[in-house]
Amino acid sequence: MSAITTDTLMQIALDMAGMESIPGDCGIFVPGERIQRILVGLDIDTGDLLLAKQLGYDCVLAHHFRGTEAELTGWQVYQRHIDLMVAAGVPRMVAEEAVYERLDLLRVAAHAANYDRVSGAARLLGMPFLNIHSPLDELGRAAMQRAVDELLRTNPQATVAEVAAHLSATFKEFQAARTRVAIRLGDPDAPAGRVVVAHGALTNGGAAVARAYFEHGVDTVIYIHIAPQELVKLQNEARGNLIVTGHIASDAIGINIYLDELERRGLHITTLNGIVPRR
Repeated sequence: MSAITTDTLMQIALDMAGMESIPGDCGIFVPGERIQRILVGLDIDTGDLLLAKQLGYDCVLAHHFRGTEAELTGWQVYQRHIDLMVAAGVPRMVAEEAVYERLDLLRVAAHAANYDRVSGAARLLGMPFLNIHSPLDELGRAAMQRAVDELLRTNPQATVAEVAAHLSATFKEFQAARTRVAIRLGDPDAPAGRVVVAHGALTNGGAAVARAYFEHGVDTVIYIHIAPQELVKLQNEARGNLIVTGHIASDAIGINIYLDELERRGLHITTLNGIVPRR
């Protein structure tokens, strides 16, 4: 195994996701080298850093970026919804309008973040620490989209319920989770039609992004979560189908694809706080 640094860990994720630069929702907060043992969590706090130090880990890797400097720039990644919508046939002007309001709210909210709460503790402990968010979400999005596309190639008339069931059967993360893939909008027995997995863009697009998809030829949108008030807006409009797969299990899909690659390279991985088992 060649020498692994925090830069290496980030670059592996970027390469796997097809990204050329570190997105705003990721960062290396305490650089490290000669890494062999990594503690990985969906969310990391100071207690997890202390645990890693006590147990002799070489590095801590978080998925989410709470308590780090990435809180200041993470909002930028919400713009990725525009690219996903355009790729699905939504006109760019419509896609930009669908994200504009929430993008501005996210940008303003970033000023309230305590961005040194966890990364500052990591520096005091001398514990190499980084987070990788949207590249791993992109791995999960692509895997889920491939699974859906595969089903629709063999069964173009697959129903919304069959799409949900296929996702559940395909990914061990959904099977292991305490949540279940849920149909939140539409008729489960209706044909799913065109299906888009809208994930990997910081957070879900709410009613505005789903509506843009529905109005431009997409019949079924898949989110990993949605705020209740945003779901109510869509239910009142009674248009399209929405499948919600569950935040924790869905994030774990992309994380586990990445961690499998790290293990293939000889690294020793321990997961905690939300990453469902990979085996």
